[in-house]
Amino acid sequence: MDVIRTDFTVTTDDGVTIAVREVRPDGPAPRVPMVLLHGTTIPGLSEFDLPVPGGSLAEDLARKGHVCYIPDARGFGRSERPAEMEEEPLGQKPLVRTIEITRDLDAVVDHLRDATGQKQVGILGWGVGATCAAMLASLRPEKVSHLVLYVVVYGGVGGHRMFRDTERWDDPAHPYRLNPENFGGYKFNVLAGLEGHWNRQIPVEDKDSWRDPAMLRAFQQALLDGDPTSGTRQPPSYRSPNGMLEDLHLMAGHGQRLFHAGQVSARVMIVLPEYDDLARKEDIDVLVEDLCHAQEIDLWEPEGTTHYLLLDRPERGRDAFLERLDGFLAPADTIPYIV
Repeated sequence: MDVIRTDFTVTTDDGVTIAVREVRPDGPAPRVPMVLLHGTTIPGLSEFDLPVPGGSLAEDLARKGHVCYIPDARGFGRSERPAEMEEEPLGQKPLVRTIEITRDLDAVVDHLRDATGQKQVGILGWGVGATCAAMLASLRPEKVSHLVLYVVVYGGVGGHRMFRDTERWDDPAHPYRLNPENFGGYKFNVLAGLEGHWNRQIPVEDKDSWRDPAMLRAFQQALLDGDPTSGTRQPPSYRSPNGMLEDLHLMAGHGQRLFHAGQVSARVMIVLPEYDDLARKEDIDVLVEDLCHAQEIDLWEPEGTTHYLLLDRPERGRDAFLERLDGFLAPADTIPYIV
């Protein structure tokens, strides 16, 4: 089956232009439409539609009969950026909080519903993107049939080791906020950060045996392509707003929920890879307990997998994920929304 890609924009209720890529089959698309939402610092195409074998979850889903939308939230990738991102970052409050991104996601969901004629869609979110996806599902339950929460952060418990250096992370005057001396409205990300984090996840010396080198290069190139200013700095870097990072700090560092999962009524799949260092089992346990009105909860904890299993070699968890996801999404068209 051939796959068709189309790029377009939608406008949010508050007037922000959001870039979207549609990936769909060249033919019937009978299965649940899907929105794929990126995480804290990385725009959508880098995670879900890389031009290398095994690099596009969107294409895999399209070949199964799903229409997929990949948005960049405001401030990310190809979408409209706050004017403050053209200024120096320090001295600004963190830009683009998760609650703002629900407006972007809601606009994309509505466009997908209209385009496909479906009352409900599925959403897959990565990291804090998964938090945002679940937040929207709690606010607009009539629009969301399926939630795939990939390495989700919820805020059930605090004390994440990432935030133990409180002098670096916490504002001395307001501990729940990021330290304004170290963090501003947005950040510059260099490519070495991605490679280093991915390498630390892989528990073997030969990283290429676990991750195709072409995958890493495509990922890095997509990050640079997503920011027109990336080549103006040395080394090249791409910008991302710090709002989702402040929300991550609030949830994982201090155990504060941004919403309550008891308001979610969709079917829910949670993915917690063994070697991931973002999501934590104790936090997921609280999330599962709070999902008291979800139609279904499928908690999958694949052994021997990394934070990047969607882009690792097929035998390193990617094929198993696709099979599990296909089973989770398969009966979607026959399950009605229950008020």
